[in-house]
Amino acid sequence: MNPTPDASSEAGACSLNAVHQPVAQKGGGMHVFLAKFFSREALLQGINFLCGIWVVRTLSVHEYAWYTIAVTLLGAGSVLCDIGVGAALMSVAGRLWPDRAKINSVFAVAFATRIKFFLVFGGVVFAAGLLLLGKSQAPLILSVCIMGLVVLITYFQLNFDLLAVLPKLEQSLGVLQRITISGALTRLVVLSLILLSPHTVTALVAALVAMAFQAYQIRRHYDLSNKDTGVPVAEVKEEFLRVAKRQAPASIYFCIQGQLNVFLLGYFGSATQVAQLGALGRIAALLLVAQSVFANILMPRFSILKDKAEMRRKYLQYVGLFLCIITVFLGAAALFPGLMLGILGGKYSGQNGELSTELLLILGSASLYVIEGLLYSLNMSRAWIAPSWIQVVTTLALQALLLCFMSMDSISRVVMFSSISPVVSISVYVILATMHFSKLK
Repeated sequence: MNPTPDASSEAGACSLNAVHQPVAQKGGGMHVFLAKFFSREALLQGINFLCGIWVVRTLSVHEYAWYTIAVTLLGAGSVLCDIGVGAALMSVAGRLWPDRAKINSVFAVAFATRIKFFLVFGGVVFAAGLLLLGKSQAPLILSVCIMGLVVLITYFQLNFDLLAVLPKLEQSLGVLQRITISGALTRLVVLSLILLSPHTVTALVAALVAMAFQAYQIRRHYDLSNKDTGVPVAEVKEEFLRVAKRQAPASIYFCIQGQLNVFLLGYFGSATQVAQLGALGRIAALLLVAQSVFANILMPRFSILKDKAEMRRKYLQYVGLFLCIITVFLGAAALFPGLMLGILGGKYSGQNGELSTELLLILGSASLYVIEGLLYSLNMSRAWIAPSWIQVVTTLALQALLLCFMSMDSISRVVMFSSISPVVSISVYVILATMHFSKLK
């Protein structure tokens, strides 16, 4: 299961059109830069983790099941409404860096392209949410309200994620983190209303206010009006559409595969199982500190590398470091499952360790998806795109074979079933990167 979407947030910005030197070159070098980044990131993810646990412990099992479905559809909406736009923007902007006027023209194309996808797939997400919430016994009016909030959060998050490309490329991450921390604090304050109204809608309103506030802040810090009229907009549009067409089947497919746990239990299982799945997956949010380092610091640096040897060395370093972090994380969960389960409260801590196995399986599955996301981002930052049918056919064949021997009647089986997808994707992305490295001069 993916780390819950609402636990992660990006933001940022600084200066209007000035081209900044990387922050790491100021005030003490890379070690000081990383120390400051980690301290702020730990604070940010700590606040988000506190918000998530607060929601888990406060909502009833049924309410938390609806909340889990809502944040799952939020994650699905973010993927479907993007369909490669963010990756294409990072790739094109990385090539044009540091010419901000040209990059601003590219942003105009990116926003126009993404709004079209939002109008189409926002409706699909809304309808799917109504179906799953209905299966989990949510009243129709409440379901409409929940999914309306999900669509609104998706809109602000999509706009925010696009603008976050600029501070990532500039490495202006101090201001970026201050914006996200202020958004997290805003969410925490608004979330206090859950003590008076312990409902899914209250938790989603807090997320909406926080995301809208972050989107407003980053938009205020960046002026995109200074555009280079000499930029071949037609060629940029063609590249965006080319990436979107190649990514559309994969985005739709992997959107479903990435959230398959909740989709299967939401349709075939019970609200209690959905709530348990969402609560146990909340622990995976601890991985977001490391994930944020890669997304905000390392990925933009990788996208602008020109030397083949340096590119290969950084690729192996990033993947190796991330695997070490995940190994430590899973080892701690295996040694101290009772401590982690106790964080979730009495409704999910289990009796006699009965949820310990599910916890390890869910965290292991989440780790696979995080590794898949890292490899995907590394490849996409260089526009290394594989034909999506390879993963689709392989994954579906393996899942069909597994269905012959396993029924989808428990959390453990659903998690193992859905984990086939990231395993296949990881294999494909590694092979794809190896092939492209061999072609580089």
